[in-house]
Amino acid sequence: MSSMLHPGVYVREVSSGVRVVEGVPTSTTIFVGETERGPLAPVKIKGIADYERVFGGYLRATATGTTRVTMRYAVGAFFANGGTSAYVLRAMPQAGSSVARRTFSAIVPATNSAFVAATPGVWANGHLSVVLTAASNNDSEHARVLVFYRDLRRPADRRVLVEDFDRLRIGGDRAENDVAQVLARSSFIRWDPGTTPPANLGVLRDVTTQVRPSDLTGTQIDGGAMASATGGASSATATQLNTILRNLDGIDDASLVVFAPDLWANTQGADPGGTTFTDLHGEVLGYVINRPKLDLFYVADLPARNAAASVTAATTATANDVSSATTSDFMGWYWPHLVVGDPVGEGRAPTLKLPPAGAVAGLYARTDRLRGVWKAPAGVDATVTSISGVQHELLDTHQDDLNPLGVNVIRTIPGAGIVSWGARTTRPASEWRYVPVRRTAMFLRKSIFNGIQWAVFEPNNHDLWRALRVTIGAFMETQYRNGAFAGATSKEAYFVKCDAETTTEIDQANGVVNIMVGFAPLRPAEFVVVTLSQMTKLAS
Repeated sequence: MSSMLHPGVYVREVSSGVRVVEGVPTSTTIFVGETERGPLAPVKIKGIADYERVFGGYLRATATGTTRVTMRYAVGAFFANGGTSAYVLRAMPQAGSSVARRTFSAIVPATNSAFVAATPGVWANGHLSVVLTAASNNDSEHARVLVFYRDLRRPADRRVLVEDFDRLRIGGDRAENDVAQVLARSSFIRWDPGTTPPANLGVLRDVTTQVRPSDLTGTQIDGGAMASATGGASSATATQLNTILRNLDGIDDASLVVFAPDLWANTQGADPGGTTFTDLHGEVLGYVINRPKLDLFYVADLPARNAAASVTAATTATANDVSSATTSDFMGWYWPHLVVGDPVGEGRAPTLKLPPAGAVAGLYARTDRLRGVWKAPAGVDATVTSISGVQHELLDTHQDDLNPLGVNVIRTIPGAGIVSWGARTTRPASEWRYVPVRRTAMFLRKSIFNGIQWAVFEPNNHDLWRALRVTIGAFMETQYRNGAFAGATSKEAYFVKCDAETTTEIDQANGVVNIMVGFAPLRPAEFVVVTLSQMTKLAS
């Protein structure tokens, strides 16, 4: 405050006391499933390039060969359909997943240098090799590390140079370009700090982009055995998956979750059947409904029904499954599977069947961005892109059996293409039957929760209640003007109540402030009924 020492006009800025509630993100999606490689903690990505750099590609190594990675296809479908931000949680069983160390001799010269695979799993076994040689400037105090990895789409006798670290200093914890610190950024390897620095490294000349395993004798790194032969969520028990999902507890900016187990890929979309499907998907749903903030919506797949003799048989089997399954208004089922191009398949224009949840999550994100979370992610504008078809071409009669059970179908609609033609949660008989209504409530609850943290430890009196009404009311008015609520006026669209009626003297004594917020949801026009009559000219 300036001192008033001379006559004149003084201007002071005074805070209005109005605080702003900002809307939280509604389309960031968590993907849970096995990947080719990568860390066991969730990683945020902004595009498919981020995914491939950290988690690999379409194939992953198993104890007996390779298998397709459903996660890669699902994440690709997410971004292709409008997704912009996601988390990836590698669902590898935690037991027995420690990173294995192996001491080996490098090519030039023979040393006892120890490296370690950057992340656990069988992905490194027989596929990852390292060359330790002299630095390009021939400085005896520095070294060069070249990392070769077999792209699983290439023949087994070829490895590609994927990383090249030059002028690394080996030894000295605080040395510039210390090898351990630099390799901490590698996607493939780490350096064992306890390794004895090698002396008189030879120079590796004419480094090529491809090498044969025979050229790298004794230089392979073993990533360690997994808890099961194939590893990943597809073979994880329900208990293991429950432990894996706990890694998501610290994520606060996501609102959707997709489970992409390799169970689908290993069987080429065949029915998982029995307790495996029920247990694994039940664990994901159980985690969602037990989150303290209830801030995740589960976009769930159903079995593909490859063995069904007809579309009607597939529909009947699906209806029988879901009629006895665990349901929640925090989950939406989508069916049937999508037919997508397979970049690593054989033959001319190869395809495979992909669970639709990844593409649907991208559709959610696109709808949220263009229209808002209160708009149903369905209809003629909800086109599913980057696919060539659906596994089962459903008719109205088929959807008649599924829609009352809360199954949202992917259909081909004349004039619109392949679209999502349903917007129900798995509890269609409740007040939360529609996906946009449930997600709007989640959006409001979390936004208000984050926006009134300032009220904690404030005096619990009329001034605080008034400030809360103003703050939350301004946020609700903004959403109303954006078209989020039904009602011709603000009074019809929402209300905010916080006063002596909601917060009694006993509540005040206990340090509790009660706020009541209500809104009139926009429910989708699911059934549009047109009544036609013929007008006959009356005789005069």
